[in-house]
Amino acid sequence: MKVLLIDPPELFLRGEGHTRQVQPLGLAYVGAAIADIAEVRFLLPDTRAWVGDDPWGELVRTVQAEAPDLVGFTAVTATYPSAVAFAQRLRATLPELPMVLGGVHASTEPADALRGAPALDWVIRGEGELTLRELVAAVAAEGRALRDPGQIHGLWWRDAAGQVRASQPRAPAPDLDALPNPLREGLVWPDDIQPAFYQAMVTLRGCPYRCIYCAVPGLDERKTRYRSATHVVDEIAALKARWDIPYLFFHDSVFTLHKKRTLAICAEMVERGLQVPFCIQTRADRIDAEVLEAMLAAGLHQVFFGIESGDADSLKRIRKATPLAQIRSAVALTRAADVRTSGFFMVGWPWEDRARMQATADFATSLDLDAVSLFSATPLPGTELWELAGGTHLPESIDFRTPQVNLTGMSDAAYAEAYAAVKAQVDAYNQTRMIAALPEATRVAWMDLPQPRATAVLSAGDASGAAQ
Repeated sequence: MKVLLIDPPELFLRGEGHTRQVQPLGLAYVGAAIADIAEVRFLLPDTRAWVGDDPWGELVRTVQAEAPDLVGFTAVTATYPSAVAFAQRLRATLPELPMVLGGVHASTEPADALRGAPALDWVIRGEGELTLRELVAAVAAEGRALRDPGQIHGLWWRDAAGQVRASQPRAPAPDLDALPNPLREGLVWPDDIQPAFYQAMVTLRGCPYRCIYCAVPGLDERKTRYRSATHVVDEIAALKARWDIPYLFFHDSVFTLHKKRTLAICAEMVERGLQVPFCIQTRADRIDAEVLEAMLAAGLHQVFFGIESGDADSLKRIRKATPLAQIRSAVALTRAADVRTSGFFMVGWPWEDRARMQATADFATSLDLDAVSLFSATPLPGTELWELAGGTHLPESIDFRTPQVNLTGMSDAAYAEAYAAVKAQVDAYNQTRMIAALPEATRVAWMDLPQPRATAVLSAGDASGAAQ
């Protein structure tokens, strides 16, 4: 039995030679779960610096050459259209090939995901390790026409009349240490992989918070489950021994959620001589001097803060009511430790006007962050924001960096103009920080070049930010 797991293409479709060197950990975990009962291969198009004008043809030919017995796709909402398109092309060429979809989008909208993808046979909702394992065993024994798919918990399918059906939900895995580490072998295109590919890790699942823009609260994952410190550091040791990784990126949405465990992970990294430079994502209210000191000893290099807004009322409404003063203190504490800091922000909430958007831009550019990322609030299926927006229609290609959806009471033109203004302010701030980080000789040469017009916004942005 050969299973081909696929991450839908994005950069690959452009044919311009751009790559994304990040391993999809969801695929890697489900691959590990079936590695003892199937040959597992991974097709990750965006890791290949491909140049050409027939990307779909190239991908279909690659799948044909692999000759899998089952194909599994993963997708977030932004990549779901690509997964659907890929499945349709495979169905036209390989009409009997069994295909299944998992991932965040399938888990938040399983029925709609199956209805919108006629080429797919099944959808897996929730954590996929055990569900895919049972599906692989069933397909190996019975082929594509399963006698009783309802016996596999967490599975959605179409009956003989074309109606979407669902089995019993699959309970989340209670013990993450019992799961095998992500499978990092079996790449279809291994020659395109760089060491950075192997740097991704997760140490927990679920989240106790209920931010209105996040799908996790709707995934039966409000109860957070943690890997033990020893299990986490064992994986770090394996990555270091096998690939000599120069860096680690913990993809947990809030790495420091459980303080005692965070301290234990850092202490064990130090004790075992595994002080690999690493970056984390966290909240400003989940970092303090003790945690920061422990992470520094273990190799902390960068912190990505999910701040989201510089307007106190908006923070309350999105259920992330961290006081602005606490955010400022957390960033200052981290910056004082010579740790690189970045902040994520969103504007365009349904209740926002131009003044609130400006407050976020001013606050973001006043925090002394090394980099600011600004996004337009975009409701995704499975989130409270999606329901608040009335289940708005998604664009075919989602780009959070542009105002594709206008949730505010402003006209589309007024919102686009307001977003462009605050985005220019943030871009100018980022450019200034980037230039300041350059060696002096390079910085002088850079400043001799003609500067973009956005820099004219900088003085106004700095003045308003200083008044916060």
